[in-house]
Amino acid sequence: MLRPIFLSLMLSAVAVPAMAQDIKQELEQLRTAYQDCVGKHDGACVASLYTKDGIQINPSGVFSDIKARYEENFKNGQESVAITTNNIWPLSNDLALAEGTADITRRTEPLKVSVYWGATYVREGGQMKVRMTTIGMKPPPAKEASADKK
Repeated sequence: MLRPIFLSLMLSAVAVPAMAQDIKQELEQLRTAYQDCVGKHDGACVASLYTKDGIQINPSGVFSDIKARYEENFKNGQESVAITTNNIWPLSNDLALAEGTADITRRTEPLKVSVYWGATYVREGGQMKVRMTTIGMKPPPAKEASADKK
């Protein structure tokens, strides 16, 4: 009687880390695809990585038309993005959170913009997609306090 219960618990313990690893791989592939879409200046490509009701929140506002937002970004000088993912938290097989930083390269001033980001991912149509991205400006490095200033 205890043996089936024990085996069931053992299989559950193995399935959770495997699921988490699978989702982490999916999100890393999504990150690469995002960078590639931006590098190609393809707003439709970026939008395809979001859910049908996906949004982006950034210092300029809340945007639900991802394709139009990115077309505007490219028109205004965005060239590429280098994304670093610091943490991924799989919450289920269909839901995950992540956060990290990104360096946006531009052809107009400022030539480089560094940001913090957080995202919610959900499974839609069998694949993980961005449901919401929140972007905040990364402050410049702190200057050391001068000992002779009082």
